[in-house]
Amino acid sequence: MNKQFLDDRHLLRLADVTAADLERNRRAIAEGRIHPKQAHVAVWFIPPVSHALKGGVRTVFMFAEQFSRTYDTLNHFVVYSHNGVNLDAAPLGASLAENFPALRFLVRVHRRGKDRMEDIPASNFAFCTLWTTAYLMAKYHQTSAKYYLVQDYEPNFYAAGTVFGAIEHTYRLGYSCIANTPGVGDACRRYTQDVVHFLPGVDTGTFRPNLLKQATGEPKHLVLYGRPSNSRNCFALMAEMMVHLKQRMGKDILIQSVGEAWREADYGLEGVVENLGLLGSMAEVADLYRRADMGLVFMMTPHPSYQPFEYMASGCVVATNVNDANAWLLNDDNALLLEPLADVGSARIEQVLRDVGAWARLREGGLQAIAGLRWEAAFDVVRKRVMESPGPGDSV
Repeated sequence: MNKQFLDDRHLLRLADVTAADLERNRRAIAEGRIHPKQAHVAVWFIPPVSHALKGGVRTVFMFAEQFSRTYDTLNHFVVYSHNGVNLDAAPLGASLAENFPALRFLVRVHRRGKDRMEDIPASNFAFCTLWTTAYLMAKYHQTSAKYYLVQDYEPNFYAAGTVFGAIEHTYRLGYSCIANTPGVGDACRRYTQDVVHFLPGVDTGTFRPNLLKQATGEPKHLVLYGRPSNSRNCFALMAEMMVHLKQRMGKDILIQSVGEAWREADYGLEGVVENLGLLGSMAEVADLYRRADMGLVFMMTPHPSYQPFEYMASGCVVATNVNDANAWLLNDDNALLLEPLADVGSARIEQVLRDVGAWARLREGGLQAIAGLRWEAAFDVVRKRVMESPGPGDSV
């Protein structure tokens, strides 16, 4: 049987709501809007994760910690085991305790098809954080308000088809959307006007520039965000571009990759790229970016990823693809915007790396672009939406 059919059918089964579920979800949202806004208890539906600093879940935990700081909120993190297997929640709990000391929390696992929704605690508000958890939250009714923390336009993670449609429908479930970046917010507004967006922050205590660095190194040093498993990061294009760049510059350039474990020989990159894989801490990541002259990341969805923020804050010139959804942050004054063409892109990278004036101008533009971005301001958007802002149907 066709593998694509089997994969699509497996994922489609995670959109396992009934007409009765959808009606109860609609009623729960409508009834919740008449309740006083409180923040004693929050429920966060999250995908399986064992470490608190991975990708978008770190944003979830940062916001949850701020609710604890501000309102003494108890946060229940419901880890969704969509395949029904037992998961060990202890590693995540330990990582949360280590990295988010002000967070009041409990972690529980919900196994699809085995655990009851009624056993999830009642809450003042609930968040889903990934498309699979959006369908799970449609069956959770013991809450006063439902929110969708949308950190990218997830239908674009898949080809237009069965799974794309199932994910797209989550934006029609009636949740109040809180979008990570203006581009993601615009994508959500295709389906609902109940949307606010925030601008991501950056930890400038960790990601900071070497102020003594005035020029590119010898050899030039490029770091890239290399993830073969994520099609939206265009690894094939990046690999081809790096082959062209190495042919152009030879020993004059050092190319290193971070973000995922993979073998260079498996992708024809032996002698071209040195893959460092997953580094052990954010401090190690920041140190690498600080030493690099240029950071390369491709993103074909409306979110720019966090790499450009961290590159800029580290004094590392950003090279990324042209993407109109991210023009609110990235432009020709603070980043090298590349066409999705391997030879053209490699030539433009070489040009900037060899031109100290052009490199310094983009570096300074990047530092200026992230100067006002703080996570405190991002949380304020979330706090106001949850605690103050009316939703559709509320009286103003």
